[in-house]
Amino acid sequence: MSTGRMRERVREHWLLLGVLSLAGAFLTTPVQAQEGECDSGRRIEHAFQSGATWSLCANVEEAHGLTISSASYRAPGDTLRSVIQEAHLGQLLLHYHDSTQPEVQIDPSLYQNNDDDSSDLLSMNTSNCEGQVLDVPGRIAVICSRIKDNGILAKYAQRPSIQSDSLELSSAFQRDTLTWTSSFTFAEDGQVRPAISLSGRASHTQPDPRFGQSIPADTQALTRATLFTTWRLLFNLDTPGIDRIEQFDFPLRSLEGNRRPMQVTALDTEQFLTVDRGNFRGWRIVDTTGAGYYLDPANNGFNYSNKTMPWAAADAAITAYDACERHASNNLGESSSSSSTTNCGSSLDNFVNAQSLQGVQPVLWYSQSRTLDPRAEDWPVIRDLILGFDLLPFDWTAASPFETNG
Repeated sequence: MSTGRMRERVREHWLLLGVLSLAGAFLTTPVQAQEGECDSGRRIEHAFQSGATWSLCANVEEAHGLTISSASYRAPGDTLRSVIQEAHLGQLLLHYHDSTQPEVQIDPSLYQNNDDDSSDLLSMNTSNCEGQVLDVPGRIAVICSRIKDNGILAKYAQRPSIQSDSLELSSAFQRDTLTWTSSFTFAEDGQVRPAISLSGRASHTQPDPRFGQSIPADTQALTRATLFTTWRLLFNLDTPGIDRIEQFDFPLRSLEGNRRPMQVTALDTEQFLTVDRGNFRGWRIVDTTGAGYYLDPANNGFNYSNKTMPWAAADAAITAYDACERHASNNLGESSSSSSTTNCGSSLDNFVNAQSLQGVQPVLWYSQSRTLDPRAEDWPVIRDLILGFDLLPFDWTAASPFETNG
């Protein structure tokens, strides 16, 4: 595909997405859930009124919460296409500003011999789920499924606007007095949005105004903190063959009329990646036809670093798939698959070693950070603080499947 054609497709896609509305009431339309069709977890299928369909497996793990696997999407009038092989939280750090080290929220070793009686997973019910509560094998009421009204999807000429919905799946786990809710939203137009939200009661206080804020004035200051999340994303796109990851840059050419030519770089070895906001940098995961998903890190506005965790200074990383490389730190380091050919390390610092990605499915690790600066509304219960990002489908169909001829 030519550069001009590629830019035109980008413009068309963003014009379509630009009319999306994030507001809307939550509906309680049930999803179809079928057990026994997943290696683990529960099969979930949902068909939208447009004919678009999502089909996937959902499971909940003690260490990191919701895990999505075998996710496929069907656009209206199209075939069912594979999208995600496995996706989940890879690490979650909570770094209070009066401490030199973060509190690691995901440690799989703590849950190797855990049972339901000592579970940190929260049960879903009508008080915390505005939708349908789902079980998974061995666990009762651990997933909340709800259909969200996204408002207008697209508007073509003088025709009636096209409305859209999305399917959101979420689960929650507790750490001390805080609640972490991980979710995946699957939109009618094929978008995928992973997100993590923080709620619960803030328990860290201290009198030093450099690290906290008094809320209200007659209480001890709540301690500021940095939230850092890393997601593990393993795609399995539609066509047979190994997916690849490309880096997109749009550098400013001030001497050429302030144009921004598109530069595409194939990433064919394991490496750490950084956001370049001046170049509007982003990454695409594509199959052998060039169709795939685009990750735009535009909302990643904060940096984080820690001397004991060098991997956390990067905004993203690419590694060659190995079944035992599941968590960015505190990884168990033992192979869970006979096909694993390497001795897994304990963190991304060990995973990223310039190994070639030729013939190996790539894994994308994407990180975000945000500051928790407590305000009056966070006392005594923290308002939801959310970190999330969008995975945007690209070139899956020759034209918008939501266009009509009427």
